[in-house]
Amino acid sequence: MRYATTQEHLLAELDRIDAILEAAEDAETPVPQDESSTTDAATLAAEPSGLLLALPERDRERIGELTDEIERNCVATGDATLRLRVLADRFDLSRRHLDVLLLALAPRLDTSYTAQYERLQEDRLLSRLTVVLLERLFSRTPEERLAAGALVASESPLRRHGLLEVVSPPDGVATDRGRQYVVDDRIVDYLKGYDGLDPALETALGRYAADDAAVLETREIDPTLGVDDLVIGDDLADRLASLPADGTGRRFYFSGPDGTEKHRALEAVCSAEEYLRADLEAVLDAGALDALVREAKLLGKPLQLTAAGAATFDAREGERSLEAVLDRFAAVEIDLFVTGVAAWTPSAVMETEIDAILEFPRSSLALRRRFWTAHADDLPDDLEPEVLAGTFELTHGQLEAALSTARSLAGGDEITAENVYEGCRAQSADGLDELAQQLEPDSDWDDIQLRDDTMHKLELVCDHVRHQGRIYGDWGFEEQFSRGTGVVALFKGDSGTGKTMAAEILANDVGMDLYKIDLSSVVSKYIGETEENLERIFEEAEHSNAILLFDEADAVFGDRSQVSSATDRYANVEVNYLLQRVEAYDGVILMTTNYASNIDSAFTRRIDHTVTFEMPHEATRERIWKHVFPANAPTCDIDYEFLSSFEFTGGRIKTIGQTAAILAAGDDDEIGMSHVVRAVQLEYEKTGRLLQPPQFEPYDDHLRLE
Repeated sequence: MRYATTQEHLLAELDRIDAILEAAEDAETPVPQDESSTTDAATLAAEPSGLLLALPERDRERIGELTDEIERNCVATGDATLRLRVLADRFDLSRRHLDVLLLALAPRLDTSYTAQYERLQEDRLLSRLTVVLLERLFSRTPEERLAAGALVASESPLRRHGLLEVVSPPDGVATDRGRQYVVDDRIVDYLKGYDGLDPALETALGRYAADDAAVLETREIDPTLGVDDLVIGDDLADRLASLPADGTGRRFYFSGPDGTEKHRALEAVCSAEEYLRADLEAVLDAGALDALVREAKLLGKPLQLTAAGAATFDAREGERSLEAVLDRFAAVEIDLFVTGVAAWTPSAVMETEIDAILEFPRSSLALRRRFWTAHADDLPDDLEPEVLAGTFELTHGQLEAALSTARSLAGGDEITAENVYEGCRAQSADGLDELAQQLEPDSDWDDIQLRDDTMHKLELVCDHVRHQGRIYGDWGFEEQFSRGTGVVALFKGDSGTGKTMAAEILANDVGMDLYKIDLSSVVSKYIGETEENLERIFEEAEHSNAILLFDEADAVFGDRSQVSSATDRYANVEVNYLLQRVEAYDGVILMTTNYASNIDSAFTRRIDHTVTFEMPHEATRERIWKHVFPANAPTCDIDYEFLSSFEFTGGRIKTIGQTAAILAAGDDDEIGMSHVVRAVQLEYEKTGRLLQPPQFEPYDDHLRLE
C-alpha cells in the first residue's frame, strides 16, 4: 500500500513506537543478551545509531517486520512528500535517531504516553523522554548504556540541528539523568503538516526589521523568466547562462546597487517554484543563524541572504564574517544566493566552494537609452530619450519606478518633462540631505540677465551635463581622459552677480537636484575631520544624480600653503585628497567664488568650464530692473533707464527693489520713483558708498539729506 498523506505515515511510525513500548513493559528487566543482539563495543563508541532494541528476540523480529512494512509503503508512495522521511534525509537521522525523535514527539501528540513513560522509567516525575527511557529501550550492557545516552548528546544530529530541546529535570529529581528531551515547536508543526515559516524565527528577526520590511519570507519564482529577459550587458548574461545546473547546492554572491537585476537573476537561474529570502543583518543581529540553517534544511528551497554588507568581509573577524556565514551552510544541499551592494572577494580558505561571484552594475548608457526609447511614446515631445539616458544614471528598477512615478504625478493627463524629471529625482539617493542643503530652483533663463558671452558659457555647461553619456560613452572620449568623466564648472565673480542663481537655473534646466555644501560643517579645525566630511559627501553623491554646489569654494579648494607646521602639512594632504576625489567623480560639481585667484592651480587644471560673472553693463542692468518687480506689484512711472545708470550687481538691484516695496507698503502707496530713490540711498549708506546728489537728478528731491 501507499501512504495517502504525511500524517498517515506519521501515525504508522507511532504505531511502531507503541509496539516497542508495550514490548518493553512486558519484557523482564533487564533483558538478557543473546548472540544475535550483540553489538561490538568499538562500533557503539563510534556510532551509537548501531544500537539494537533491548527486547526479546521475538519482539525484535515483530518490530522489524513493522519497520520493513513501513519502508515498503514509503517506497510505494513515490514522489509524495512524507515529512518524517524528509526530516530524516535532510538531517542525516538514522533509524535509531528517528526512534528517539518519535519517542520525544509522542507525549506532545497524545498525553496518554505520559503514564507509560512514568512506568517504564519507574518515576512518576519522569513523564517525558530521558536517558533513563533510552537506556531501558536500547541497552543491556554498560557500553550500550553509554551509547544510548550519546543518541541525545550535544553532538547528536538531533541536538546539533535543533530538533530536540533539553528541559531541566523536574522538581524532585536531583540527577542530570532526569533532564527531559522535547521536540522543538517548529518541528512538531512541520511533522503535523502545517505550512508556513518558523513563527519563532519570524518573531526573532522581526525585532530587527527596518521600516516594517520583511526580514523572512517565501517568494514565488516567475517560471517564464529567463536570462534573456534580464536587462543586463551581454558579458554578464553569458556568465549567468553558463552557471552550473540548479538544485546542486550552488553558492553565489551577487553584488550591485539596489534596483539592479541581481534579484531577478536569482529567479532566472532557478527552476524551483519558490525560494526563501532572509535579511542577513537581522539574522546576525538576532543571533539566529543556526535557526535559519535549520529552516533552510527543512524547507529545501533555494535561499537568498540579502544585506550581505551586514557581515564583515574580513574572515579574521570570526563568526560574523561572510566566509563564516557561508560555511555554516556547507552541509545544506540547497542553492544559496548571497546579495549585497559592495563587491566581495573571499579573504580566506573556505569550506564552501563559491560557484560564481558576479557584479551587477548600474544600467549602462546603452541600456538606459534602450529603456527610454522603448517608452518614448510616454514622454513629452520636448524630452529626448538620449538626454534622459545621459543625465540620470539609474538602475533598471529605478528606471521603471521613475516612469511609474511620472505617470502618477501626471494624474491621467499627458506626462510633462517636469513629471519625468521629478520621477527620476525621486529614485536618487537621499543621503545628501543630512550633509548638504537642498536648494529648490524656481527660476529659468528668463529670470536672469547676464552678458551675452556669460550666457553662451552657461549654455555650454548645460550641454555638457545633458550629453555626458553620448560624449564619453558613444563617442569614446572616456578613453581620452585618465581622470573621471564628470563635469566641473567654476562660477567666479563678485557677490550678487548671479552665480548661485545661475546654478539653480542650470539644475532646473537639466532636471537635476541641487545640493549646496555647507562649508561651515565641512571645514574643521581638527586635523583629519575635513577629509572625513568630504568623503561622506562624495560617497553619498556618487549615485545621487544631483549637482554639488560648493559655495565660496576657495575655502575648500584654496591654494596649498607652504609647509611651516604639522597643521599646514595635513591641510595640504586634505587638498591633495580633494583633488583626487574630484578627478575621480563622475557627477556634476559647480563651484562659486568671489576670489578666483585663491583657487589652487591644480584645481584650475581640473575645471572644465570657467564662467565669469562680471558687473552687468548698463543695458543689462536696465533689463534686470525691468524684471525686479513682480507682475502683481503695483508700480507707477518707474524710470528704468535712469536706474540703470547706477552700478549695482543684479543681487543688489533685487535688494533695492525689495526695500522700495517695503517703503511703498509703509506709505500705503504704489511703488514709485520716490520709494526706489530712497531705497538706492539706503543701499549707498549700507555699503558705505559716497552719495552724490547731482547723480540723482532729476529725482534728487526724493533724497533725504540731513
